[in-house]
Amino acid sequence: MGLWLQVFGVGAVTWMLQKLFGAYFHRTTLDDVPGPPPPSFFTGHFGELMSMDSWAFLDNLADNYGGVVKLQALLGSKFLYVSDPVALHTMFVKEPNNFEESEEFLIGNQLLFGPGLAAASGEAHRKQRKFLNPAFAPQHIRQLSPVFFQVGETLRSAIAAQVRDGPKDVNIAAWTGRAALEVIGQGAMGHSMDPLVDEVSSEHAVALRSLMPGVFAVALHWFFIPWSVYLGPPKFRRWLLDMYPNKKAQQLKNIVDTVWNTSVSVVGRRRAAMERGEQAVNRLVGGGKDIMSLLLQANMDASEEDRIPDEQLVAQVNTIIFAASDTTSNALARILHTLVVHPEAQQKLRTEFEQFRNSGDELTYDRLIELPYLDAIVRETLRVHPPVNSMDRTVLQDTVLPLSKPITGVRGNLIREVAVTKGTALSLGIYAYNRSKDIWGEDAKQWKPERWLQPLPESARNAQSGGVFYNLMTFAGGPRSCIGFKYAELEIKTFLFHLIESFRFSPGKSEFVWNSSFTVFPSLTKESTKPEMPLRVEMIRNVA
Repeated sequence: MGLWLQVFGVGAVTWMLQKLFGAYFHRTTLDDVPGPPPPSFFTGHFGELMSMDSWAFLDNLADNYGGVVKLQALLGSKFLYVSDPVALHTMFVKEPNNFEESEEFLIGNQLLFGPGLAAASGEAHRKQRKFLNPAFAPQHIRQLSPVFFQVGETLRSAIAAQVRDGPKDVNIAAWTGRAALEVIGQGAMGHSMDPLVDEVSSEHAVALRSLMPGVFAVALHWFFIPWSVYLGPPKFRRWLLDMYPNKKAQQLKNIVDTVWNTSVSVVGRRRAAMERGEQAVNRLVGGGKDIMSLLLQANMDASEEDRIPDEQLVAQVNTIIFAASDTTSNALARILHTLVVHPEAQQKLRTEFEQFRNSGDELTYDRLIELPYLDAIVRETLRVHPPVNSMDRTVLQDTVLPLSKPITGVRGNLIREVAVTKGTALSLGIYAYNRSKDIWGEDAKQWKPERWLQPLPESARNAQSGGVFYNLMTFAGGPRSCIGFKYAELEIKTFLFHLIESFRFSPGKSEFVWNSSFTVFPSLTKESTKPEMPLRVEMIRNVA
């Protein structure tokens, strides 16, 4: 018996060592691809990529390596950082169904938001995307534009109340976050989540703004997420989580609970109103034109086999709320900060708004979207400063990634394509692609909105990467591109219109930094997870 136990023990230890360290010694098709040496065998480049101050590392990848870079994950496993446009075209256009979100991403999103679009893959994702597409079509967003304009006016009035007695430092990041939540609340769910009246935002708003920084705070713990779903039924896993002795993990748990419970409440009230009839719906915020009403009605009209369960509807709400509030509010904050750094551009944009007002035209969706300098500023800031720096994918079947420009391998040979095998992890280099000199020219790192008011370089026009937003990677591409990018564009432009025409923004007394969390956000220190961006605000146009 003792001998068999020894044999079993040796076998178990051997299996564990192979699982833990096999990736380091096993040769792969990525071995000849150059990349920076990892600072640690155990964590690889994980710490640098997940750091809230990863800017130097990202610049190193963009400046000193080609369109594909070999990086190391935990315990020696290798993955590929991809920013080459032809390789991205293969992933997004040529073979879109062969590159799926990573298991960590899908399971993590299910735990954070529920079984919605961000947690689905394969046929389930295609079905959910088809169900959601009409709600984000341009014609429906055009119908929602009055809601955006109303929230924009409310935001302007709220900030005006802060500075009516003279210029003052205002935490603009807090206000953009609250306004983004309110516009998604009204536009997506017909529900006012934050009327922007009080100086302190709601518990739900605070939870949403803390969600991704909270995930980054437990980054190493997150590595074990894919295995957690095999630890038993949900109730048992919840008990294990409640017992988990980590303060930051418990804080994240409470944040997720707050977001989920709010979404359950919103969906329940909206369904009850629809069951009471048209008059009850019309009395709600948005008068029944919101995205949730559209989804609920479509689900009620669908055949039995095509209907989606309530849990999935709640998950869609969760996903939409987060995606449309967190990334968009930080993108808006980044644009406002950029206009502080470039006051001449801020004044030029204000002049464009003044000329529009003087024309006597009504502010409509089409007129706002077409304002040329506003459009140029939004495109250029989302190019140079994307709100998300990278996204992960996993190869489902062996294939080849061709390159637009050969790279020199570690053995000195030219590499024109990279073979990737099933299970290979890829990181989409949004930051590197958007700043590539090979695509955007020698001034690629410079913020120049005027580049969009003239023909782009031929390299940019011909870079068929598959990006859905003006050939940028900001909103990705293919079947998993951002479904709400038109919604985000209208939201950003609406808020900029109402703020820039009424206020002058300049540097505040307190400095702040931009943290490279999953969603880039401003804070007073590199360690802080609280979004803060104090700017000096001066009212230059009377606001009622």
